[in-house]
Amino acid sequence: MNFLRWTKHHLGLNKSMNEITLNLETVCGNNIYTRADGKVLYDMIEESLKKYDQVIIQFNDHEIASESFLDEAIVEHYFKDNSDDVKNRIILRGVTKPDQILLGTIFEYRKRLENKEAKRFAKQTKHALPTLPA
Repeated sequence: MNFLRWTKHHLGLNKSMNEITLNLETVCGNNIYTRADGKVLYDMIEESLKKYDQVIIQFNDHEIASESFLDEAIVEHYFKDNSDDVKNRIILRGVTKPDQILLGTIFEYRKRLENKEAKRFAKQTKHALPTLPA
């Protein structure tokens, strides 16, 4: 399932008893451009995931349009070792259409990059294995 369809699917998810809403404006203010800015939200999401079943990030239709910020703050969570757990626990609300498209583009790029890295690693590992005598 691609990121945009996944996001739209989760926007309508029923509320859980154990959830927190992180308001983008409250957490980040106007600091929504750099990776360092995104790291603030990333860390807040990370801490919230330890305490809550679901973490809702409320964008309030505030357009970000910064690849660096969105990659660091949001997309990075989907490429960690425990990303399968995270996929069902982070919910994005009030994301503008341009930011939905940008998030999808970043996600797809990172997925392709990860696949390339995996193939390169597999190739290196294959060449590094000793051959057994016949």
